[in-house]
Amino acid sequence: MKKLYILLSFISLSIIHISAQEIKIINVRVGQGDATIIQGPLQSNGKQVNILFDAGNISSRDGGNILRTVLAKKGIKKLDYVIISHYDADHIGGIISGGVHGTSLLLGYDEELGGGDDIEVVNFIDRGDKYPPTSQAYLKYKSIANSNNRISLDTQSKLNDFEIDLGNGVKAFALAANGFIKGGSKKVDKVNTENERSLSFLIKYGEFDFLISGDLIGRTYGKENAKIEEKVGEYIKNENIIIDVLHVNHHGGNNASEEKFLKLIKPIIAIISAGNGNRHSHPNRNVLNRLAEAKVYRVIQTSWGTTRNSMPKNVREIQAIYQNDIIVTSDGSDFTISTSRKYKTDKNPNRRN
Repeated sequence: MKKLYILLSFISLSIIHISAQEIKIINVRVGQGDATIIQGPLQSNGKQVNILFDAGNISSRDGGNILRTVLAKKGIKKLDYVIISHYDADHIGGIISGGVHGTSLLLGYDEELGGGDDIEVVNFIDRGDKYPPTSQAYLKYKSIANSNNRISLDTQSKLNDFEIDLGNGVKAFALAANGFIKGGSKKVDKVNTENERSLSFLIKYGEFDFLISGDLIGRTYGKENAKIEEKVGEYIKNENIIIDVLHVNHHGGNNASEEKFLKLIKPIIAIISAGNGNRHSHPNRNVLNRLAEAKVYRVIQTSWGTTRNSMPKNVREIQAIYQNDIIVTSDGSDFTISTSRKYKTDKNPNRRN
């Protein structure tokens, strides 16, 4: 039986022992955007597979600056894979705000290349160039990705065959891209927007399952009405998978986290990445209610988002606001939720007497 451990945010991360056989998933607090670092188990040769799924925003606090700081603290100088769920600026900002030289990625800070602090990127994974947006952000990303080893999941067969081996039995599987669903016979109907074309990935390690899908949606909103979430949920159910940790789609937007989808995947923990006071009302109260009604054990947010006002009792009982990175570790059996935030002990000179 899997066990869950939630380490309260006032516990210093420095006391947590991370086993070499554990994977670590760092849901980075990047404001109104998304960026997640996935680290495979440490191998006997001392190597470790590092994945960056999305790269934060380009506005406000620069996504590249935030990511470079986190990567530096973790000692990560090479990313084996950078997976871009789709081409919205709040998912590619950390890449396009810097520059690239060869296979080196500069995530913010400055425009100087070759200064010893570049991040090497081995592979870029994305949805390809069909139905491209016209934004400058996309055009700059495309020029960067094309100068490196770029793998685009733009056909059913490519999606079906693609997986990443993170070592020690840990796998990352692509479940959706461009409206294609892994193992499907045709594209989902009515896929017309950037959100609907998002990549969805399952990270699987023994009994532990983590699902992350960019801005994938499943509810009708404006021009969006493709039931992508539901099809991903059906695949997961048919494979007898229960999602331990769900990185909530579209920052908790109301066009995602559809009831049937949540019922199919049965998530235990839901993690939401959103910016404080954002203009999109993320996370949406209806989404928080749906997560509560789906019997999620805990909804953990990188930031308050727009939920500072009073919340229904069923949401308050499960909601946790970290205002920092949310770190998931697992040995394939149990998993732990913690934060990178640290607090002073009782020696804090600012404490009340």
